[in-house]
Amino acid sequence: MSKLLRDHIFEVLGIALAVTALALAYMFVATPVYESDVLVRVDPPEPNALGISSQGQQYAPPAPSPSAEMAIMQSRSVLEPIINRYRFDVTIKPKTVPLIGNLAQKFAKPGQPAGAWFGLSSYAWGGEKMTVSQLDVPPSLEERKLTLTALDGGRYELRGPGGEAILTGQVGTLARSSDGVSMLVTQLTARPGTQFEVKHWAMVDAIKRFSKDLKVSDKVKDTGLVEITYSDTKPEKAAEVANAISQQYMMTAVAAKQRNDNSTLAFINKELPRLHGELDKAEQALSSYQTSAQSMQPTSEAQAYLQGGIDFDRRIADLQIQKTQLLDRYTPDSRWVRNIDDQLRQLQAQKGQFDSRFAAMPASERKNVDLTRDAKVAEQVYLGMMQKAEELSVRRASTTGGAHIVDAAAVPFKPVKPDPLIVLPGGVVLGLLLGVTSVFVRRHMMVGVTDPLFVEARLGVPLMGEVLYSQQQARLDQEIGALQRRSLSSRGATPGLPGRVPGQSPGQAPTDGRLIATGAGVSKVLADRYPDDPSIEALRSVRTALSLDLAHAPNNIVMMAGPTPSAGKSFVAANMAVLHAEVGSRVLLIDADMRAGHLAYYFGQPNRGGLSEVLKGAMQPHEALRRTSVEGLTLLSCGSRITNPAALLMRHNFREMLQRFSQEYDLVIVDTPPFLVVTDAAIIAGDAGATVLVLRSGMQSEEEIAETVRKLERSEARVTGAVFNAIPLSRSHRYYGYYGSGDDTEPIFDATA
Repeated sequence: MSKLLRDHIFEVLGIALAVTALALAYMFVATPVYESDVLVRVDPPEPNALGISSQGQQYAPPAPSPSAEMAIMQSRSVLEPIINRYRFDVTIKPKTVPLIGNLAQKFAKPGQPAGAWFGLSSYAWGGEKMTVSQLDVPPSLEERKLTLTALDGGRYELRGPGGEAILTGQVGTLARSSDGVSMLVTQLTARPGTQFEVKHWAMVDAIKRFSKDLKVSDKVKDTGLVEITYSDTKPEKAAEVANAISQQYMMTAVAAKQRNDNSTLAFINKELPRLHGELDKAEQALSSYQTSAQSMQPTSEAQAYLQGGIDFDRRIADLQIQKTQLLDRYTPDSRWVRNIDDQLRQLQAQKGQFDSRFAAMPASERKNVDLTRDAKVAEQVYLGMMQKAEELSVRRASTTGGAHIVDAAAVPFKPVKPDPLIVLPGGVVLGLLLGVTSVFVRRHMMVGVTDPLFVEARLGVPLMGEVLYSQQQARLDQEIGALQRRSLSSRGATPGLPGRVPGQSPGQAPTDGRLIATGAGVSKVLADRYPDDPSIEALRSVRTALSLDLAHAPNNIVMMAGPTPSAGKSFVAANMAVLHAEVGSRVLLIDADMRAGHLAYYFGQPNRGGLSEVLKGAMQPHEALRRTSVEGLTLLSCGSRITNPAALLMRHNFREMLQRFSQEYDLVIVDTPPFLVVTDAAIIAGDAGATVLVLRSGMQSEEEIAETVRKLERSEARVTGAVFNAIPLSRSHRYYGYYGSGDDTEPIFDATA
């Protein structure tokens, strides 16, 4: 991984720089967004709406929590008046050229429309202003794109989604159309011909869009402090709208509080006559009994019974009143009413136990105490309700609504978006991630295998060498291509065929290497022309590994195989033949690609008069052998192109010829067609003592390489290893140098081993 990143460091940095530049451009072009906030404190609820419960207990349902108040702040009842006041249900967007239009607006002054760029007068180029105070459309045009075009003299024209004319109006005057569209434009500053996109949103969708810029949250958890934050492109408007939302919430809360107070006051006013009647009745009963019985001052026991009974009766009366109020809003099965019923049962049971303790008290004295208690309880309940009625009358004029504003919104000075501390570091990090991802994606998905260690790590094939891409070989390829084109254009000429060495009998193998080839020319093999090239140094390492492996091979025949065309099999075969010949080995190079072989052109010779003629019986094997400019290297070209080479390769004479050549030469190298394209190489694989898999960097996929290895195994080929060819020069390769002098002391292949 580190090697891969080191090789593509400039690509990664380039992508990171490009993304960072885009981040900078975004900061310059993006419209700044400002935030303003209001701090509201939600007051704790009152313990009892009626204010008459005893023992500090609260039997009514609890008041809404701060979380419920936060939901109210974002409700339709609060937001809809704000949307109508500031016309957030209408969007106005000048028609601009993408990117360029945003850039032009940066150089324009508000209220001073800039001139049209590139002659595009219908587009806005900055400085335009437009305010719509009213826009009413029928349902068919709701949330549809309308186009408004500025005209001269403060006039404008509105067109529908299909370009049909709807109305023509004057700034400051309400314009109406026959199909129910009315529009009031109070400000229009733009060049004549400038177009605006106008859209009227349904209230539900307008609230959703507005809520995206609104945030309501707990300032401190569960303290009742709520923060209302609003974002806008204009700092003054951000503060104004935030304050408007808080004030609208206060007005809504006050209205709700007043409704509750009115409801409670109405209930109290309805109950007061009944309570007053019960008080009068209790006082009259007590007075009549005391007069008739000539009751004396109660004893200490009667006093204790009186005081305890008053407490129980007052609490029971309180609960009964609250139950009556709750039944106006809840069903008898609601948990609030059931809670009151449970409390009543408990108090009545406790009262029964309390009364039983005073059962032995004289009847006259007990009745006096009971009547006194009833009178006092009725008096306390009545006075409590009167006091609450007065409190509610005063509170209805209050404007707090159970909440108050702690801090009003102020006009922000700096925008919150885009934030340089986030955009710039984010651009750098994102650029680096994209750069690294791009390198990995291109390596594993968009191009072929570029990692030489893939075949060794994933397929178990030893890596024999990594051959760098050679500029010298690229120039030699041009010469080879020119020679091939000349040969194809002169196919009608009869090529000179190699003759026998003087004194050599027919079928006798040459012993002194002196072959006659009338087509011999200048060598175009990299190892012969540029022996110090870095690619040749890598191939010398391959030669060493191959020589050591052949010492354990069944024969000295080496097959060069590759998955697809242009993998570099011929390049590796020709250069390996030259490198083995330069250390004194007798090498025979056979071009077995009778479909598209071109090894002969590496040595400046034509193809005709080679292997295909030998297999067809037109020539004897040794008659087709050619001398090359490299001492010790003999060539057997592919011969004339044929259509059925696989049938010829399966004949016994080909196998016999290979065995004979194996005995006559120290090393026989056979170049074959692409393994995945035709079956020729699979026929030869079983006769070769060693097979070298030649791969080209970035050309074959993982699947192609794996399939080639599987087919070689099925063909009973003995795969010695793989050569990774044409690797682009990268930063990691610059750390390695090459020695350009000194004798080659690598081992020479011995045919007798």
